[in-house]
Amino acid sequence: MSGSRRALAKGPSIWESAREPNLARYCDQIARAQTELAAQPKAAKKAAIEAEQALPGRAAPQVVLARAELALGGLDAAAQAFARARAIEPRSVEEPGTMHDLARVLARTGKRDEALAVYRALVPRIDLLGTPDRRVSVLIEAAHLSMAAEAAGTATTPTDVGKKGARTPLDEAAAYLREARQRPATSLSGDVLLSLALVLDRAGVREQADAALVEAQRSGDADRFRSTNGKPRAPDYLAATEDAIAIAALAAERSDRIEAQKAWEAFLAGAGGKGAWAVAAKARLDAVKKAGPVKAASPAIDPARASLPKLPPRR
Repeated sequence: MSGSRRALAKGPSIWESAREPNLARYCDQIARAQTELAAQPKAAKKAAIEAEQALPGRAAPQVVLARAELALGGLDAAAQAFARARAIEPRSVEEPGTMHDLARVLARTGKRDEALAVYRALVPRIDLLGTPDRRVSVLIEAAHLSMAAEAAGTATTPTDVGKKGARTPLDEAAAYLREARQRPATSLSGDVLLSLALVLDRAGVREQADAALVEAQRSGDADRFRSTNGKPRAPDYLAATEDAIAIAALAAERSDRIEAQKAWEAFLAGAGGKGAWAVAAKARLDAVKKAGPVKAASPAIDPARASLPKLPPRR
């Protein structure tokens, strides 16, 4: 146990206090910062700064400062504080909640590959996170980052997940979402289903994608993703902002094909039309145009049981 952790657990000894007179103040402030972090990030930031002033050069205040800055919307400041913490002590960011915040900061500041590496390390430990919603958040965020990684390394043809060989990032995205789908329902259940439909469609597994859409429609989760006043909902877990339009198009397909057609056309007219998923989106648009009246359909394949790659066992 490090000196700071021992101090937090037991309080500084008389010898430690004699050696470092400011240790007690440091321990008090870092404990306060960690306590305030979830509900009062401004107070946590202030306490972390005071802890740093009491004993400069330690990693713990920088970790709390980074997480507080993220909660307050200061991405650049959060990235800088995380960088300082990791330079002082690389293992200071290994607590699961801290890892999640670090991954979010890396993803939102353009360091997608580094963020994905953190998510891959975090996923086997997500049951250590506090709430079901946060556990599913990790999985859906990791899935969208994996899909973005696939797009960055492929041509304009969707990947065939049934092809034998090494697991691709798109396979990984499907696996994360299948894991999320098998967990108890959360506020993100609709996000999971529509994201799964998007991944499966881009993988060329149309029947499974349609099955996920049917399930989202039956649950009533699809409607809240549809465009409002021409603007689709843009969840913060998206790694590619144009995917908000693709998800809105999928959400509308089974209830308003005209709206779905317009959304797919908007996707293709923007960044999506120049990216790796343009072929998949064009096929989806053509299918919407050719489809007749909306009809209720039962899924031929349960997406939660489809033979897609599974996550590695949790450690």
